[in-house]
Amino acid sequence: MNVKGLNAVVIGIANERSLAYSIAKSLSEGGANLALNYLNEKLESRVRPIGEELGAKLVEHLDVNDEASITSFFEKVKSQFGKVDILIHSIAFANREDLEGRFIDTSR
Repeated sequence: MNVKGLNAVVIGIANERSLAYSIAKSLSEGGANLALNYLNEKLESRVRPIGEELGAKLVEHLDVNDEASITSFFEKVKSQFGKVDILIHSIAFANREDLEGRFIDTSR
């Protein structure tokens, strides 16, 4: 994959077995500039070493349930990269009741 020089944000790496990790690794090997996130201290201790392994330019806190966190994260991404060429969203959680209805009606 030739993504040399493109700016990629990969959200949702949990560990080296996660799909987001495989995607980030492929992007890194293809030459992309990476920004990664972690949700909390436990995940930070896993994601920072992955960021170092993959040569990520940015590894920052992001809680998608918090508007201020989203704004802060993407301000840092903008400051580092100027623009985002690739965005990978690999966060998965749904309330049980959301799984029974239509996808479009899933709560945030």
